[in-house]
Amino acid sequence: MRINKQIISKKAYYLTIIILLLAIFFIGNTALNPVDAVVLKNTTSNYTIKYFDTSSSVKGDAMKNKNISKYLPKGSLSLRIVNMSKNGSVILQFGSGNPKVLIHAGIHGDEAGASIATLKVIEKIKNRKFKGTIYIIPFVIPLDTQKNKRLWYDPRTLKNVDPNRIANKKNTPGYKILEFAKKNKVTHIIEVHTGGFISHRKNGLIWANTYPVKNERTWLKYIKKKANPYIGYGNAFSGMVRGVAKSTGIVAITLEVERDKKPFQNWIYVELKLLTCALNFFHIIK
Repeated sequence: MRINKQIISKKAYYLTIIILLLAIFFIGNTALNPVDAVVLKNTTSNYTIKYFDTSSSVKGDAMKNKNISKYLPKGSLSLRIVNMSKNGSVILQFGSGNPKVLIHAGIHGDEAGASIATLKVIEKIKNRKFKGTIYIIPFVIPLDTQKNKRLWYDPRTLKNVDPNRIANKKNTPGYKILEFAKKNKVTHIIEVHTGGFISHRKNGLIWANTYPVKNERTWLKYIKKKANPYIGYGNAFSGMVRGVAKSTGIVAITLEVERDKKPFQNWIYVELKLLTCALNFFHIIK
């Protein structure tokens, strides 16, 4: 029996078209909702990025903060983080194994410089190799960064509260940070802040808990030697992340530089130096 090659060619053509249309339909209907995305892994580096908190009281457009839009690092990863933050705060993981350090910024939304310095660290280390784990949350409450406000609106109490005074309360931003740290066996937390009326601390300052443990003292001495910040010791106010962390056996320190006095970008670099020194102590970054 003779086979009509022209008929077969047409059938093959139409079959190919059908397969392509089905493939497009399948991809379009199985794409992840940005809020539900589990992990976005960089194929050329050793980091992952995922959502940390997608609560409506947290997600916001940080780019609407004039200092974020003006001083955002030029790297593509920083832009991705800001865009993702419209759907909630994100957390990045660099490396794996011990030691494990967690960095967070933006628990106070009026401290944009802290988030910018943290993003600069991210851009600096994103293509490095690691021996240990660094977790970073650049915007704990993107909505408050968007509005440039310190107080967080608690949907349970319907009140504006300082989020760094209620970390001992369930389901608050600070509480979630500490729960994550405990679950993932984080041993050290670096809090990144900015504040007013501290411009006389030209090299920034570090707040540490009274009676630091041996490992903490060694860490602070290292940062002091490298960056020469002022170090203040004292008991954390009730509900502060640093204080609650100590009660759970996690060492936490608070980095802080001037927020209000110009030039803004100079203080970002002071914070960046502090943060870099605090990280280098652990020899995680190769």
